Parts: sequence; structure tokens; C-alpha cells
Amino acid sequence: MPTPRPRPRSDGTVAWQVPFSIYEYGRRRQTSETFDTLDDASRWADLLDRIGVEQALKVLDAQQNDLQREVVTVTAWLRRYADLRTGIQSDSRRKYHRYIDNDIDPFMGYLPIEAVTQETDASFVVHLEEDKGNAPKTIHNKHGFLSAGMRAAAELRPTPLIAFNPCATTRLPRVDTPEIEIFDDTEWELFEQLMPPRWRPQAEFGLVSMARPGEISALLVGDVNRKTGAVRINKAWKDQGSRMVLGKPKTKRGVRTVNIPLESLDRLDLDRPRDELLFHTTQDTPIRSVYFYEKAWLPALRRLQALHDLNFRPFTRAAGWTGADPEMLLDQFEDTVPTLIAKRLTPYTLRHTGISWRLQDGIPLFVVSRDAGHESTSTTDRIYGHNNRRASESAALVVASRLPRVRRALLQIAA
Repeated sequence: MPTPRPRPRSDGTVAWQVPFSIYEYGRRRQTSETFDTLDDASRWADLLDRIGVEQALKVLDAQQNDLQREVVTVTAWLRRYADLRTGIQSDSRRKYHRYIDNDIDPFMGYLPIEAVTQETDASFVVHLEEDKGNAPKTIHNKHGFLSAGMRAAAELRPTPLIAFNPCATTRLPRVDTPEIEIFDDTEWELFEQLMPPRWRPQAEFGLVSMARPGEISALLVGDVNRKTGAVRINKAWKDQGSRMVLGKPKTKRGVRTVNIPLESLDRLDLDRPRDELLFHTTQDTPIRSVYFYEKAWLPALRRLQALHDLNFRPFTRAAGWTGADPEMLLDQFEDTVPTLIAKRLTPYTLRHTGISWRLQDGIPLFVVSRDAGHESTSTTDRIYGHNNRRASESAALVVASRLPRVRRALLQIAA
């Protein structure tokens, strides 16, 4: 990167020059640009290094020639866009401002918005990937916000701020989503037994309802029809740092009614006022995701590891264990322990398992998608479609029925 050099002025102040080379008429020529402060000079030198001489000079020209009108910088516009965007939750708005503060503003926030080019945007993506070490999914999220803001600037009426969205065609790193983990029947039977008894009904409810953790924690007793098994899901708790806020489910189709087995409802205490929480802490407060993980999920994971290591200390009365004898569990689930411990299990595995089991059992895709609260069936198919093997198995049988005829035809030709 070019290094700014101090140059004393006759009035006693110091200017800062950034030297660089340009090519004119096939010949290389050394020149420089002068700035009043070291910060301005360092910032332009960094831009010069990132996007090259031609684009950096265009940016400088745009900054110096916009004296007749107010210059709208990238940061100023994106803050305005984030603050005025409708249809989003407050936590999303805060996330957008973090993108601006931590990523966009330090890189190009000072630029006039019309100075951002496709090369600038491509350099930003490289910066996120190589300099900041962001994962592909994180890059997609940050760039998606930037691109949406630039598109809004191009679509602003009556006078657009820019002629087109320079981020529209930028190629992003490929996101390889890891394959989801689910329980098979025996694995779930073991894992449930490893959970503290107080949490087993809620865990089973999460599996059979396919509801998201925030939706489960917001359910009231009155949301459950104990005669039909219908559960109305129309709200969700959202974690916002030190507090929880009650809002709508994640998607528009998240407002739904799901039927669950009556056997699962029999495990719940429904003989309570309708306005009480269906699941709650001992202080009658909503169960946050981190609370469920620490009190229900983590103890089960530790006991699973203990079974694998043949360490029975977590299964003593002193450790608070009141469940089955560990040796009996090992005898019953000897082949299950090693397969289960190899999986990455989180409370979301309950939702993944419930959706996958329904597809495996032949429930139509659109029904599963609706009951899961997905925005579209394409989401369900993309994430869970590989678990529905019935159609592929039937297709294989159809193809197999043709093979003998093909072989006979070949034999006749050979004869």
C-alpha cells in the first residue's frame, strides 16, 4: 500500500502526499495526490491499494467535485435505509447497524454513494472473506444488506441516488449448508431417557409439533385443544439481549395450527387457567432457549458421553439421577450410543426430527411444510427433502422392471 508522506507548507501546516504511478500513452509516470490530513491520505491510499488507480481517482474526483450539493455517503444512506425499512423486527434493525459499524463504514462508508462501483463491491467481498475471515453464510448476510440498500438507492423516487445497483452481479462464496442431524427411533428413545424427567414432556412436544423453540416458549394453555390435539401457534418469544420480546413467528406462514398426538398431550398439565404459559420456569416465566439448553439438553449430552466412556458417576443419586440404571441402558442401547454420540445434537434437532419423520412416513410435502411454518415448500424440500426416500425407492422399482426387457432386446440383436 502506498505510504503517505508529510510535506511542510509555507504557512507552517503539513500536507500529506500519496505517491502512485499511472500509465499515459504507454509510458509509466510517477505522480501524487495531496490531502490536508493524515487520516484522509491514509484512507485514500488504502482505497488505492484495494481498487486500483483508475477507480480510486474516480472516487477522489467525485468527492472533490460535489461542492455544489450535499454529498450522500455510503454510511449515511445505509443508516437511513436501515432506520426506515419496514416489516422487520428491532433485532434485525440493530443487526443491520452492526454491519454498518463493523464492516461497511470502515471499508467504504466515507465514499459518496455514487462512487461505489462493481469493483468496489467485489473488493468488499474479498475483504470480508480474506481479511475478516467471515464464513460464506455471514458474507451472504452482510452483502445482502448492502445490496438491498444500494438497490433502494437506485429505485429512490423522484430522483434516484445512483443509476444502478453495483452489487447486483457480484459473485459470492458458495454456502455449503451442513446436512442436518436427526434422531432415529431408538436414538430418540435413549436421549429422552437421559434427560431430567421434568423436561421430557416439553422435549417430546417440540419433536411432535415441529415448533421452533421461541414458539414453544410463547404457548399458553388455551392454545391447546386437548380433545383434538390441535395447537394454535401465533406468537413467539424473541431474545433481545437482556430481555425477551413477544412477537410474531419467524415467517408469515408461521401463524398456523398443528395437530399433535393426544398421547403427547397426556403428559402435560392442562388443568390450569387458559392464560398461563404452557411451559414455564419454577418462577412462572418463559423458558428461554439458553435455559432449556442448560437445564435439559446439556445434562443429557453429558450422560450420553458418560455412557460412552463407561463413567457412571452422573447416574448416581448424589448427582441427582432418578432415571434408569446405566448398565441397563447400555445393555438396551449398546449399538445406539456410538452412533448418537457422533451426531451434533442441539435443541433444534427436535424440530428437524419431527419434520423428517413426517416426510419419511409419507406425509405430503405441502402438509409438512405448512405445519412446520415454512414460507414455501421449496424451503422444506431443500433442507429435508433427502429424508423422504419413498418416491426415489418407487422410481428405482419402476426402472428395475424395465431392465429384463432391455437385456432381452440386446440378446436378440446379438443373435
